[in-house]
Amino acid sequence: MHQSTSTGSLDLPALCAAERLFIWGFRAKARSGTAVPTAADIQQVYDHFRVGDAVPSLESIIEIFACTAHTAIEVHCPTCPRMSDSEHGMLHAIAAAQQERVDVAREQFECWLPPVGADWALAPVRGLATIFRMAGLILPDRQVRSLDHDRTMAMKSWFVGSPTLH
Repeated sequence: MHQSTSTGSLDLPALCAAERLFIWGFRAKARSGTAVPTAADIQQVYDHFRVGDAVPSLESIIEIFACTAHTAIEVHCPTCPRMSDSEHGMLHAIAAAQQERVDVAREQFECWLPPVGADWALAPVRGLATIFRMAGLILPDRQVRSLDHDRTMAMKSWFVGSPTLH
């Protein structure tokens, strides 16, 4: 098993339900080529929590990262109990968007995306954040550690077996 590069003590079991749901969905969508969970599974779980309308926004966010990222984002498998620094950063951005602090969300996205990619990400991020908020799923605004950019710098296309996915 790949050793997590996260240095924080706040891992998946310690997160609130809204954070766990977002991270699980983000991880599952990022690995959409795998058999489990399927797109239907993700939709069913999000529907159960009354946030099914957020799935297209989640897909858009993943697509923006796939097409424009200048720096790799570390995404663990959906069942991994550990959180990467990247996943903590994503939670921070979504929480900031939920509080209408779009500048903070955009700044976080610029860790991985060029300015135009960060701009593109804002609309689906705000949509997802609003849908979660309307369903009563509030993400707390936790402080995020600075990322080790030297460790995560990568080309736009990553090799299979990259440590950014495990």
